[in-house]
Amino acid sequence: MRILTLDAYLDSPDVTNGYFRSPATIFEYDVVFWDPANTVETYSRSSPYQGQPRIADDETTNILQDIVRRRKEFKEFLEMGRILAIFVAPAQKFWFDTGKRDKSGTGRNQKVTTLLDNMDIAEKAIPAPFKVAAGQGTRITARQPGYRSLISGSADRWWYRAILEEFPGESIAVVSGTDKCIGSIYQNDKGGILAMLPDFQSPDLLDYEEDAEAADGDETTDPEEGLERIIEAGTEVGAVENITDQASLDLIAWVESLRTKGREPQPAWLHRYQFAEDAETAARIGELEEEQTKISKEIEKLKERNEISDHWKRLLYATGDELEAQVMAAFRVLGFDAKRGPEGRADIMLQLDTRCAVVEVKGLNGSAAEKNAAQLEKWISEEMLSGAGKVKGILVINAHRLTPPDARSNPSFPNQMVKFSTPREHCLVTTVQLLAMVRTVIEKQADASSIAEELLNTTGTVSGWSDIVGLFTES
Repeated sequence: MRILTLDAYLDSPDVTNGYFRSPATIFEYDVVFWDPANTVETYSRSSPYQGQPRIADDETTNILQDIVRRRKEFKEFLEMGRILAIFVAPAQKFWFDTGKRDKSGTGRNQKVTTLLDNMDIAEKAIPAPFKVAAGQGTRITARQPGYRSLISGSADRWWYRAILEEFPGESIAVVSGTDKCIGSIYQNDKGGILAMLPDFQSPDLLDYEEDAEAADGDETTDPEEGLERIIEAGTEVGAVENITDQASLDLIAWVESLRTKGREPQPAWLHRYQFAEDAETAARIGELEEEQTKISKEIEKLKERNEISDHWKRLLYATGDELEAQVMAAFRVLGFDAKRGPEGRADIMLQLDTRCAVVEVKGLNGSAAEKNAAQLEKWISEEMLSGAGKVKGILVINAHRLTPPDARSNPSFPNQMVKFSTPREHCLVTTVQLLAMVRTVIEKQADASSIAEELLNTTGTVSGWSDIVGLFTES
């Protein structure tokens, strides 16, 4: 069997040790072991929030994407008839920045609050319903004969870190003297097996605990601290230890027995005997697997292209921070140096050569209003008072955002508002027009600088760039 561990460690030369966050796929393996208790710590973290880890802002996208990717892989892996073994841990919750902001007050008194959310990495990544409760200990009673034999030979290596209140499949282990489940096995109709197991400790961890007790007999040791040391010590992909651990080999053999249940296992010498077509078949499998890898990579590239397209479509419907981020990306395509404004100031600050502009962005269910232009004028005044010199004001409106773009018959900028903005040399542009500009640069390789100049030189509403039908094809 080809075996991969993710943030766990089995001491065997046949095991490849890797990380949950690694881009390496699990599909090259027959069995995957994952210990979610060690995963969050492989990502950079900010100061804890409410007693739980908070993922650093620059790692938030990484961990969320990894969770989605691994859950999809785990689901497909089981549907392929393979084995996923999870070392059950307490809830592994972490906080992360949602990217949303709550704004209260106005002007210099405005307060911006970062909105956080949290999730349990195991709950989100494991493709089966389960529920854990707090509870740990070492008194384990096995209900499955094979598992009973396994833990009887290495009882000091097994402990439970949580109780399974809900679990897939059948219970294979309970807290001794109770019916509290701490391990289960589920097999789907494709032969795939999800094994949820108590924690299996490395012999290095046992040595670590003994050393700690020798150093201070009154000091208790948290087994997870030892696990952290083990992960840091040697879980690079492909790492191989010179010394094999019999308990690890026994665990691997038990897992293999789950696949071959009811069948006589193949003898070790069988690989020396091949039929004439076996070599040709193996070579063809290799070719197809290589081709499959290339196709998978191409699919990922196309999915990324689709994702980028979907992001640009936010200009048609989004509001708030989501809209501001995409508008900022649009200005960058047009050649501007674009960045978010300071808290309590303009949404976006632009620079092109020596010229500066401030941008107010609004996603509205109806038309723009004079108050939106007045807000923009305030940002212009504040920038000029700070010594920025002449500053251009650009008002970007996603008007009637809940109406399909080709059905937006009402004006985005009412006449009264245009009369307010024109004397102040505001540039008024819709997100639909901005999208058309971006698509022209990306798709037709148009001159971005000329479009940027148009925005900087326009007073009042931008003309043209409103052919919404030309932007899309019929689906």
